Amino acid sequence: MKKNVFLLTAVLFLSQFNSNGQSTFEQVHALFQAKCTGACHSGSLPSGLLDLSGTTADVYNRLVNVAPTNPSAASSGYKRVVPGYPYRSLLMKKVNHGLDPMNELTISEGNPMPGYGSSDTLAKAEIELIRQWIIWGAKDTGTTYNSALINAYYANPVNPETTAPLTPAQEGRQGYQVKFGPIFLEPHGEFEFFQVYNPNLPSSVEITELHSKLPAESHHWALRTITPAGATAMGVAPMAGANFSTQILVYQYTKFMAIWQFTDELTLPEGTAHFQTPSDPLLLNLHMHNYSGTNILAASAYLNVYTQPAGSGAVEMKTGLSSYGGQNPFALNIPHTGLPYTLQNELTSPGETRYFWNIQSHTHQWGKDFDIYKRHGDGTKGEQIYEGFYNENYTANQGYYDYTHPAVRTFTPMMEVNMDSGLIMEATWLNNDSVDIPFALTTAGEMFVTYFSYTNELPAATSIKNVSDENSALHIYPNPSRGNFNLSYTLTGSDEAAIDLYNSVGAKVKTLFSGTQAAGKHAISLNASAENLSAGIYFVHLTVNGAVTVQKIIVLNQ
Repeated sequence: MKKNVFLLTAVLFLSQFNSNGQSTFEQVHALFQAKCTGACHSGSLPSGLLDLSGTTADVYNRLVNVAPTNPSAASSGYKRVVPGYPYRSLLMKKVNHGLDPMNELTISEGNPMPGYGSSDTLAKAEIELIRQWIIWGAKDTGTTYNSALINAYYANPVNPETTAPLTPAQEGRQGYQVKFGPIFLEPHGEFEFFQVYNPNLPSSVEITELHSKLPAESHHWALRTITPAGATAMGVAPMAGANFSTQILVYQYTKFMAIWQFTDELTLPEGTAHFQTPSDPLLLNLHMHNYSGTNILAASAYLNVYTQPAGSGAVEMKTGLSSYGGQNPFALNIPHTGLPYTLQNELTSPGETRYFWNIQSHTHQWGKDFDIYKRHGDGTKGEQIYEGFYNENYTANQGYYDYTHPAVRTFTPMMEVNMDSGLIMEATWLNNDSVDIPFALTTAGEMFVTYFSYTNELPAATSIKNVSDENSALHIYPNPSRGNFNLSYTLTGSDEAAIDLYNSVGAKVKTLFSGTQAAGKHAISLNASAENLSAGIYFVHLTVNGAVTVQKIIVLNQ
């Protein structure tokens, strides 16, 4: 099987599509004829002035990229159907009937169709067929999805899609929410898809936080920006990442921003931000593996993008990756010796200084260790800055490397590296199979990739060269949060310090730290879930030699 990695990928990909000879839109059109034209959407004065009777061409031309007659929906920029965007398609909101709680109608957008209690009520699998038609580009011809897979899932929906988090607007914050999927995955199946998402920004923004929520089965969930030319070339429907023509487009037109292999909240260091302009849409990338041998997986992922207006003076946070083999990834090959096999990869950039914020590793299933070192000028290994045996949030050495949830190390303060010397990445694999394991985009093969975020200058608020001369400078981020709060403060001398957590009525919940600390910057974390903190307002008290500083934190619903 591993000699035919791309044949396997093609089989998995093609299994997503319908093979009964009827195009996806013909199936959708048949639903309209059976459920929608009887009383409401036919005749001389159809509901919403939308006539769904007639030929497939007639109905298609009345739906796709056509403005709705509902004033509220029209003012929101919706169309009856926007290819690739169920949330901007009034048709999908009309027929949603609770399928997606985040895509329900508002009162001003009218009534759901068909009406509740109607004999023409749509089954969930039928609603899903309409949603999938839109997600996959709302094409008028061609088979774009496997209706048999949808029907089988809704007959036994054991693995539901990911529950949506609150949007930034619902939290009272600036930003927007992105959803990918759902895409349905057969038992033991695997896919990787890319899809363009344009948030239709009215002006440039600075991105200060990125919160992901994804299924446990995710191999990775990545975010990039893409140029207008690249967005046009890729279109609006998901594109298979196992297709190298897709990867070439990604390499040519995109700029990497972030990657997650588990649900996490990224809050950029104070004074830094990713920059996004209205002309650069996002490119979403979800790689999933269904570990169940019996159940179909409804795979979806969310991303909350928190923003501030451009021009705040933030330093640009940059991101990148370094992969073994450079532009020839096929140089990677893991021999079947049954013994540990180690390779090194160097990252240098003459004349550049980088201040690294975070760094993480990436292999597939044969990966057994991944270490990163500062590189000496003579090419030898220096200080080790990343140990692959650490757990996912880099708080403890768990004694083994977990390729599904590799460690993400965050540097507070950011780590300065002279890129004339750069870094050395070292990965180890163990191949007990009967054949060599080649490079592959799926987990049927191997990878050797390092992801990292950095700036080329220090933001004033997080300078690692000029720390604050004031005690009790308590910084907490992210805030609000559903999970981890990161607390940092600076001491000018060796002092007695204590950090206590109080609830909203003034009762002490926990002492997070108490003792003598040396001069310099200190950081601890508070995990709301691990401490069983219910949603609400709490207060962190930092006491240094009797002087108290208080900061409010907000714990959100899990």
